[in-house]
Amino acid sequence: MTALHTEITEPRGPRRGTIIAIPGLAESAATLAPTAHHWAQQGWQVVAVDPRGHGSSPRWTPELLNQHPGDVIVEELVDTVEALGLGTAEPLVYFGHSAGGSAAAAAAARTAGVRAVILEDPFWRLPVTPHQDRQVAEAAADNLRRLQAMTDEARQAEAAATFPRWPSDELPAWSQAKADMDATLVANGDVIPTRAWPTLLADLRASSVPVQIITGTIKIGITANHRAIARSLGAETTVLDGATHFIRRDERARFHQITERFLDSALSRTR
Repeated sequence: MTALHTEITEPRGPRRGTIIAIPGLAESAATLAPTAHHWAQQGWQVVAVDPRGHGSSPRWTPELLNQHPGDVIVEELVDTVEALGLGTAEPLVYFGHSAGGSAAAAAAARTAGVRAVILEDPFWRLPVTPHQDRQVAEAAADNLRRLQAMTDEARQAEAAATFPRWPSDELPAWSQAKADMDATLVANGDVIPTRAWPTLLADLRASSVPVQIITGTIKIGITANHRAIARSLGAETTVLDGATHFIRRDERARFHQITERFLDSALSRTR
């Protein structure tokens, strides 16, 4: 089994359970630290995972890229969670942002004892497909390589100018994640698992696992059509007006409030 890099934030006070947190494409476990520390203050152990090619986890090989990368990511994530030996004695929650959201939903549907799923603007294609447009993938890889050629200071300055609402403590880890990212995965682009996302939501509903989707209104992936499908399949969807694809950075306090309320509600439900 491939050992993925994890960063564990221990809970403060009585322990409520564990949140498995997966970052978006070209980010890292370290970029989740501000929210991980917030959840830890609420009693959660947070296990942030670097998928293959991200942060300090192993790189992609040509052989693995010839498989469907989204499915490889899910397989390795499920293996990583199983290796933690958490069992079902305490609540287990999955969180994922963007491509990490698509992986989180797929992994949650395959993990026994999951109590809730939180998805920050998950990367789901509509019409439903597990494949990325070639031009989009190539453009994203070109932009990543451009960022990797810059200094850390220049990357942080560009992000601060592009996303003026981001707290400054988000910038160092974001910049380092770009430097560490395996560009071959970004160029491939097929990071959505092959099991269709509406089917995954139906699977989670059938298992009585509540799902909270949080999205914004500017350059986001979850459109009104996505939201209608998700709601029809039982997922709660919350839209924060004015937020971009990076909701937890643009609206940190509101994002944390929404997730706190959702987790309190999810844990109060009987299975």
